[in-house]
Amino acid sequence: MRPKYLIVGETHRPHGLAGEIAVSALTDFPDRFKEGAVLYLNPPIPAIEKLVIEGITKTPRGYLIKFAGVSREGAEAIGKRSLVVPAEEAAPLPEGDIWVHDIIGLEVYTIDGEFLGSIRDVLRTGSNDVYLVRNGREYLIPAIADVVKEISLEDNKMLIEPIPGLLE
Repeated sequence: MRPKYLIVGETHRPHGLAGEIAVSALTDFPDRFKEGAVLYLNPPIPAIEKLVIEGITKTPRGYLIKFAGVSREGAEAIGKRSLVVPAEEAAPLPEGDIWVHDIIGLEVYTIDGEFLGSIRDVLRTGSNDVYLVRNGREYLIPAIADVVKEISLEDNKMLIEPIPGLLE
């Protein structure tokens, strides 16, 4: 089931006196963070309906963002929250890519038909994602072509060929 909103970033602490906020991006689409872009807070703050990026500076850890109408006090009130966008505004994915929220919940089977469980989380490790599969036992399935043989969103199913030691 597609969520209503997608998380694209996370606010951290205020920076300076003008109301800038340190933000880390949680999206593969950095164009989401540009002047004029509209973001929303989760959990929301009633006094702030939406956030419009007025200024942005790239930093080694993410961004310093100035949101229109947000003072230093407003930045402090925002604190640490998720930045979200409506799911219908999601950027189109390259051919063959799948949204993480579409992966979570898939039932995982080996090529021999053994049911391993359902995907509960997708862990980002740097080199490749890892699927956390649970059904009484917990398995960590690497998201690599040598292991993942087929994904069918229509059938809510992932087919894997375990490498030696993977299921032990």
